[in-house]
Amino acid sequence: MSQQGVMVDEEAARTDTTNLGEAKETADEAGTPSVTSNDLKVPEPALDWDSPEDIGNPRNWPTWKRVYHTSIPALFGFVITVGTSSYVPSIPLVMAKFNVEREVAILPLSLYTLGFTLGPVLAAPLSELYGRRIIYWTSLPLLVIFMAIAGASENITQLIINRFIAAVCGSGTLAVGAGTIADLWSPQANGRAAVFYILSPFLGPALGPLTGAYVVSEYNNNWRWSQWVVMIIAAPMIVLAFFMQETSKSRILYLRKKAAGEKIAHQSGDTALLIRKLRIAVTRPIDMMFREPAVAFLSIYTGFAFAMMFSFFGSYSYVYQKVYHFNQKEVGLAFLGILVGFLSAVASFGAFDATLYKKAVAEAAKRGERPAPEHRLYAAMLGSIMLPIGLWWFAWTPRESVHWIVPVLAGVPFGWGTLAIFLSVTTYLVDVYGAQSGASAVAANGILRYLLGAIFPLFTLQMYDAMGIHQAGSVFAAVGLVLTPLPWWFFWKGEGVRKRSVYAPHTPAAPPATS
Repeated sequence: MSQQGVMVDEEAARTDTTNLGEAKETADEAGTPSVTSNDLKVPEPALDWDSPEDIGNPRNWPTWKRVYHTSIPALFGFVITVGTSSYVPSIPLVMAKFNVEREVAILPLSLYTLGFTLGPVLAAPLSELYGRRIIYWTSLPLLVIFMAIAGASENITQLIINRFIAAVCGSGTLAVGAGTIADLWSPQANGRAAVFYILSPFLGPALGPLTGAYVVSEYNNNWRWSQWVVMIIAAPMIVLAFFMQETSKSRILYLRKKAAGEKIAHQSGDTALLIRKLRIAVTRPIDMMFREPAVAFLSIYTGFAFAMMFSFFGSYSYVYQKVYHFNQKEVGLAFLGILVGFLSAVASFGAFDATLYKKAVAEAAKRGERPAPEHRLYAAMLGSIMLPIGLWWFAWTPRESVHWIVPVLAGVPFGWGTLAIFLSVTTYLVDVYGAQSGASAVAANGILRYLLGAIFPLFTLQMYDAMGIHQAGSVFAAVGLVLTPLPWWFFWKGEGVRKRSVYAPHTPAAPPATS
């Protein structure tokens, strides 16, 4: 699963065992695949902590140790995603060095982003069987190796291929970060512990242009440093991860039994189980994308919002250089407006969670029910308004007679809307589909998000060249406006959609008030 997935394990941890059983029964009755050792005719021994105070349980570790282990997936998420856009300032240099058109020079950016759709799919099943630590120990070193090779590339083909492989290898950590945090913290605390991890895949792309611009400029406009800067950031994190301990409960208990000389029968089915998990990790998100309206439409919405940030990698340079004559450093600084928006989104999401959602929980509890998942959509409804405001703002304010700070500030509502929609939709999908299918729903969301993020930069500048700044920006803003009703519609009609779902567990939930 991808990150995309921070809320998957977090919310799954809050789901009681009764609901998990109901989710499994619903999935089985619907004919959806369920990974269990019984499917493989291999007995699964009951492994559990010796007691609630078991010192082997990561939740019983000292606070400093849990904070240390929590920081690793957040830092890994940042360094992996900063590699997407740190390349952007070097695109003109790559064009000149390898004598290629801009469309070709953008491919290292797009293929790197595309790699994020594959790495988590491969890493998630491996982590379930062999633990989370091995993913951290292998993914980032592999990313560093291939980014080093990418920086030494002698032609554009080598650069494209090595960045793609680096992304596939490195993005494996995005599949295990949410699980790591859920391993370490109680359901009441892991939301706060996950804040930076949630932000990291957004902070990375937002700060990448600034990072790349300053490093390339510092080293005499040598484009290779836009790759090597990722190595510099990653190196201390690799050292940090070396001292990690395993956090996965199943892996810790397996190693404990193995050290005691006890035979663990289920390990004999590892290969078959891995193949089955890998098949489900690939096919179930795609199946849900086509069969579940909530997954399809909300993934398109979050995918569009996320892809717009990637389109800004081209349009920001185009607009600020053409209208305001910015250099690459100044273009990188313009992205800080989006960063402010991201922080505002986290604050607003937390405010809705602590007020309206908390009220819905209390009212549903009085009736012995769960709150309707639609109560998770408050932040998305706000974000649906902020997103087109930011896009229209950026479409029509850039002109020589308008100060440059005005279009820069358009990044605030854009960033606010983008992240608010992501956070809200992610928690909504997990609440709708439960622990089992919720991970696949969020994975589908992440696949489409990074797929669109890979595609949008390929045509953005062509639009701006052909249509002009205002008209091209208006096309994107109009799409954002057309998509605005989606979270509102699901808030209103979501209960009916859930009742017709193949994957959603049909358990009682108090409907949201629509009056």
